[in-house]
Amino acid sequence: MALVKVTVTCNHCKVAHEEYDPKHFDDREKYLSYWNLPFEGPEADEAWRQKLEMTPKETAMVMSDIDGYISQVDGTWIKSRSHHRSHLKQHRMIELGNDVPMQHKQADISTKSKEARKRDIAEQVYQKLSYK
Repeated sequence: MALVKVTVTCNHCKVAHEEYDPKHFDDREKYLSYWNLPFEGPEADEAWRQKLEMTPKETAMVMSDIDGYISQVDGTWIKSRSHHRSHLKQHRMIELGNDVPMQHKQADISTKSKEARKRDIAEQVYQKLSYK
């Protein structure tokens, strides 16, 4: 792709100058610009040739197994990821992690029932503490 020059005015000194428009860069020009190399000449040609000769290393990603832990549900030792999944299924649990839990609909409780509940709690507390 051809290099396109645009006139830019400096914000500090208010002097206009020309520079290449990065919106019109092709891959070669983006690479040379990133590494602060000239766009033309033997140095640019050599840098681009070396870049093209680089081969990405394609390997499989291997994730290690989880460390063992003690279940908070029944106190058993969970020793592997597969054991963890089967333990979750066995106890009908779900794993939340960093996910945002789904919002549950708030129960509509009338003001009278709220007051009655507060009164019941207060009476039980007073009874336990021997207040009257």
